[in-house]
Amino acid sequence: MSLLLAVGLSWALVALGPLLTRALGRRAGYACAAVLLGVAGVVTAAWATGGETRVDVPWMPALDVGLRLRLDGLGFLFALVVLVVGALVMVYSAAYVRAPRPTAFYVLMTAFAAAMLTLVLADDLVVLFVAWELTTVCSYLLILRSGPDAGPPATRTFLVTAAGGLALLGAVVTVAVRTGTTDLTAALADPAWQQDPVFAGAVASLVAFAAMTKSAQFPFHAWLPDAMVAPAPVSAYLHAAAMVKAGIYLLLLFAPAASASAVWPAVLVTVGLVTCVMGALFALQRTDLKELLAYSTVSQLGLLVAVIGVGTPTAMLAAVVHVVAHALFKSAAFMSVGLIEKRTGTRDLRELRGLARSMPWDAALLAIAVVSMAGVAPTLGFVSKETVLEAFFSAPDAGVLGLLAAGAVVVGAVLTAAYSARMVVGTLPGPRRDVAEPRPTAPMSVAVGAAALGGSAPGWRSRRSAR
Repeated sequence: MSLLLAVGLSWALVALGPLLTRALGRRAGYACAAVLLGVAGVVTAAWATGGETRVDVPWMPALDVGLRLRLDGLGFLFALVVLVVGALVMVYSAAYVRAPRPTAFYVLMTAFAAAMLTLVLADDLVVLFVAWELTTVCSYLLILRSGPDAGPPATRTFLVTAAGGLALLGAVVTVAVRTGTTDLTAALADPAWQQDPVFAGAVASLVAFAAMTKSAQFPFHAWLPDAMVAPAPVSAYLHAAAMVKAGIYLLLLFAPAASASAVWPAVLVTVGLVTCVMGALFALQRTDLKELLAYSTVSQLGLLVAVIGVGTPTAMLAAVVHVVAHALFKSAAFMSVGLIEKRTGTRDLRELRGLARSMPWDAALLAIAVVSMAGVAPTLGFVSKETVLEAFFSAPDAGVLGLLAAGAVVVGAVLTAAYSARMVVGTLPGPRRDVAEPRPTAPMSVAVGAAALGGSAPGWRSRRSAR
């Protein structure tokens, strides 16, 4: 019942959003953060005491559809990413938002958190699909309310991700009809995946398409830079740490079954590596820090898709470690850019100089996040990218194509280091400049610091344990 409690609390927070903003105004972000951390505590307690936990509540018995929830290692990892990063973003938002009563903002942000939590804990195909679509709707509405010019990019984002939703619906229907159940665990364990190559190939293609639209893979990548019209908290949470990870979660969830089809590794590795290198090249050309980070996110998601396609145990480990590392350093980087824009009035690399002297603490936090993004030792980003490289170089029976794939990963890593260095070199050195007072943005600095330091501390521990 702990899982029902966790999901119920997350949705109750959505319902309480209007009351919280009426009573606390912008400071409702602190209450939202406290509840999300409480839900994280419930999930952690369930995992610590019961390991894999499963709940099945009847919903539509005639169709064999139930509110089935399951907590396994993958769900636990993604649940913590959703809840902990979400709590940090809520603290950040309490100082970032300007409206005295930002009811719609907090309701949509908490609804997104609840939908993501439901998604990663779902053990029913129908529940999985419903939660998937709710994340799409929340993203659309959060982008749409960002300003008068947000309509077209919000619509483009919605159309691309909704197309992926239709593909997922096709996969859900196909799996349910072929296996005779909507129970996700039972459906993924059905022998049809190995016995029916046409079924396995069709579902693998549909799932890959759905995941690639949500995770901004080539040729569907353009929606993510479009979504940067949304404010920094939305970019940090939905479009860096959580929503785009829904596609990665879907791939990891279906990988054991869908890898029975030869379509799976071929599509994932090819599209992932193309996206990785392309996104890094585009990031290197950008002068708007937010656009740079958007294309960087596209690139890093491509790396994740490709390593999932490799499919070995080392590759799966690399994927889940990099999910955590990316959520931390990218959310920290997006929030840091929003903080810099608040205090300087710009996020253009050509106009930003002297941050090390003007706002030393915030500049240091940006540097820590960027160092982890570049994969510099001893950060968690270094650990995750080393594991990714190991997965590609140790892939069995890879041959010449395997070496080319590993070479593409190395090229992507070099380009990542290049645009990361550009972010630091272009902003930190230089004479002192006028910036806004730090006190109003102190909660933002706390949130950035927690995410940035969280991405570096595990690397220190890993290094010490290696010794």
